[in-house]
Amino acid sequence: MVPDKMHADGEPYVCVRQRAGPFVKTLITDNYAYLRRYGPGAVRGRCGPAFSRTSLDKLELRLALFGYDGIFYTLTFDNDHLPPDRAGAERVWDAFLKRLRRWKRGPVDFYVYRIEGLHGDHRLHIHAFLRDADFPPAVVQFLWRKWGAAYDVPWTRERVLSEQGYRGLAIYFTKETPEVGRHPWGCSRALSKYIPPPEVTTCKSGMVRLPKGATPLPMQGRDRPKLEGWGLYGYSRYLLPGK
Repeated sequence: MVPDKMHADGEPYVCVRQRAGPFVKTLITDNYAYLRRYGPGAVRGRCGPAFSRTSLDKLELRLALFGYDGIFYTLTFDNDHLPPDRAGAERVWDAFLKRLRRWKRGPVDFYVYRIEGLHGDHRLHIHAFLRDADFPPAVVQFLWRKWGAAYDVPWTRERVLSEQGYRGLAIYFTKETPEVGRHPWGCSRALSKYIPPPEVTTCKSGMVRLPKGATPLPMQGRDRPKLEGWGLYGYSRYLLPGK
């Protein structure tokens, strides 16, 4: 952080905010000359990747799009339907996704999933994140019953706060190291379009000021975005006020 004033040359600071649902990442840099010369679009192009530089960052933003309506499912297989390998589990997921589409009578834009089977008893299972508004637990249990049992954990605001934001869920989703060449998680192709572009503004201070009622989220050094040669002065992660 720097003192609450403009930097020595009298120019303002650049504030960039990336929002996804109620979740916001904010950074402040002193590179106003870049904004003045190239405009907000160029700043978005430069700072956008800083908010999503890792697979964990990308997943965190997509999970936040669910707001407080997301439900985390563990989809297990009974002995008669346990796939022999991961490819078999992928085929089951595709078949289940078709059931979801038929039930909804349209595309399913809001879903994230991960196939696991390397920890515990090494039994294959699937984790999925769906919206309660689209598929309540009773519906998911009904549609999944062909293969086994579905266990649900609602991600209310209280749950999000107890897990230090959506990052805690993103870490859980990616706890298993994927095979070489395999992405650690999957989601709807349409989900990314719901992430708005970063908002670019200016401010007189190098301080990150949270909106009234916002809840700051903890962060570690590795969670900070990297802007080579830009001078990152302030950074924050928080939840907007509201239900």
